[in-house]
Amino acid sequence: MQDNNLLTKKKGNTKIQMFAYASLIFVVFIWGAGPLMTVYLYRYYTATIYTAVTSLISAISLLLISLPHLKELNRDYFKVAVPTGIFYSIASLLQKIGLQYTTPTQYAFLENLSCVVVPVLLFFFIKKKPSILTVLASLLCLAGSFILSGLDFASSSISFGKGEILCALAGLFYGVNIAGTGAYAKKLYAPLYVMIQMWIHTTISFATAISLNFITIDGAPIEQIGFSWEIKNLLSIVALALISSTLCWLIRTNVMKHIDASVVAVIMPFSAVIAGVLSVLFGMDALTLNLVLGATIGFVASILSSVADILDKRKKTNQEKNVVLSEEI
Repeated sequence: MQDNNLLTKKKGNTKIQMFAYASLIFVVFIWGAGPLMTVYLYRYYTATIYTAVTSLISAISLLLISLPHLKELNRDYFKVAVPTGIFYSIASLLQKIGLQYTTPTQYAFLENLSCVVVPVLLFFFIKKKPSILTVLASLLCLAGSFILSGLDFASSSISFGKGEILCALAGLFYGVNIAGTGAYAKKLYAPLYVMIQMWIHTTISFATAISLNFITIDGAPIEQIGFSWEIKNLLSIVALALISSTLCWLIRTNVMKHIDASVVAVIMPFSAVIAGVLSVLFGMDALTLNLVLGATIGFVASILSSVADILDKRKKTNQEKNVVLSEEI
């Protein structure tokens, strides 16, 4: 009887995990298309204002979603959501500002430098030792990012512009957010958890936008506040905030309850592949050897990471089964 219950539980977990992967693929496609839409909206909004407005819309929508569960808020939520929210906010601001000085493909791929940080942080947070495949996938992801963004095959040199540096730093900060969420937020109600992060992000974003507008260099503000009141632009930014920020972040947070954080960090390069394809199709990027090779390496890294997660889950299931059998004996 116990063995049958274990098999039933295993089948249920497999279905949940398959749905989690399908949900993650949806997020990958949405976030892959996101940079191109963001570039379009930069015609009407400066980067910091764009970030502040989208985070505010997302925070308000999450508050409405979480109203029936507000009584569940306790210290455990704030202990995790406040620090991870700060790292997320810094990462998002660096990335959105960096997009002004680089291409959507490089913007998207450099975000995935988080895959290098996550396994290391998970080891320090919860003593989770990364598998050989996870380490290999992370290193491949790192190599793919360098090839795509800065490696010149002709001169065998690597050079990064201001945009690439900002986006690379954003990837590292995103890694802290992913690792913290994967290690400590699995038992937290996702909308409440993400809501706290978004309100922190909103506060930091508006403070940054105002500060950069008043801090001047050679008599000009670092970034002047720019905002459009046209209905079509407002509807576009609201839709992007609700889908890309609110919906996708809720999905990603829930997914990490069923898929290892290291796997999530390495599967996300698929969004960069989508961004790269769309960017080439719309003439924002040129189809180069770096683009093809970097995307291919990112794809291989994602496959290796998925295999590592499946093997890890199978190992845990077998261990549980052996424990049950030993108890029966």
